[in-house]
Amino acid sequence: MTRIGGFGLALAVLFGVSYVVGTTIGPSQDGDRSGGTDGHEISAAAGGAAGGGADDMLDALRPGGLAISEGGYTFDPDELTWPAGRSRAYTFRIIGPDGRPLTAYTRAHEADLHLIVVRRDLTGYQHLHPTRDAAGTWSVPLRLAAPGVYRVFADFAPAVSGAGGHASDTPDGAPASMTLGADVTVGGNLAPTALPAPSTTATVAGGYTVTMSGEADRREGSELAFVVARNGRPVTDLEEYLGALGHLVVLREGDLAYLHSHPLTRTRPPTATATASATAGAGPAGAAATSAATGDGDEDGDSALSFATRFPSAGSYRLFLDFRHAGQVRTAEFTMTVAEGGGVSTPGPAGTRPPQHTH
Repeated sequence: MTRIGGFGLALAVLFGVSYVVGTTIGPSQDGDRSGGTDGHEISAAAGGAAGGGADDMLDALRPGGLAISEGGYTFDPDELTWPAGRSRAYTFRIIGPDGRPLTAYTRAHEADLHLIVVRRDLTGYQHLHPTRDAAGTWSVPLRLAAPGVYRVFADFAPAVSGAGGHASDTPDGAPASMTLGADVTVGGNLAPTALPAPSTTATVAGGYTVTMSGEADRREGSELAFVVARNGRPVTDLEEYLGALGHLVVLREGDLAYLHSHPLTRTRPPTATATASATAGAGPAGAAATSAATGDGDEDGDSALSFATRFPSAGSYRLFLDFRHAGQVRTAEFTMTVAEGGGVSTPGPAGTRPPQHTH
């Protein structure tokens, strides 16, 4: 009895100390922050989180595509497995806060919804544009060539409040865009591909070479520039694609966090000495003029494309640049490493694997 009584007394003291510590420290400020905001899209044309306060600025820094559901909206695919090497219709819905398929969208970059597909080792990139029926079901032909787990990103903006729409507004009244993600598995023997080394040069089928310059900085906005050449000569007649002269998707290695930006402006091709340095005077992504994302180029035919984005953390990233020339959309792929201590300039030119996808 003496031992039991002593044990009970010790428990009472322990619980008392725990109560005092708990009430002194209070509940975690971060515990409820992650729900529903993990997948906020970062877009150069969106202007960052201007006017939204500290919480909205934090939301703007969060990458997208990490959650299947966010802010009351859910990505609802019909299938989670897929055959290798065979094309068939991939169908899905975006379920709104009312539990019904979303049918009212805000059109962005010439489409109501953009679908990005990539294997989790960052190979097999595809940028697709599905069609939607009146009931809210989307459909697009999809072919996945090799076994593995693929991430499917749905990038869209719900329409503002109104007839047939769902309310999802930013503080300034504009509809909030979002990126939701879901996996689809292709059965078979997986042969994963290692991420290529960082490089500033990508070779694209058709005699194209794309050169990247700029600096990745996780502490502030980063500006990246790309020059497209064909057979050694700069391409000065790029054609509009999705309402601009190029489209850039950035994915983080490991969790495939999704960053999304469009051109800020068309600039002069960088000189050899500037290739591995940041563009002079580059400001935060939200500080750039959004009117430049219309795809208007300089009158003298310069061939460089500038993009702004924010890198949310240190790590390795894979960049996919879509551009249209001679009537065909092609994709250039790059690897970039962001250092923990701040910015890191893009390295000198090196070979990369040929991109695996053209439209």
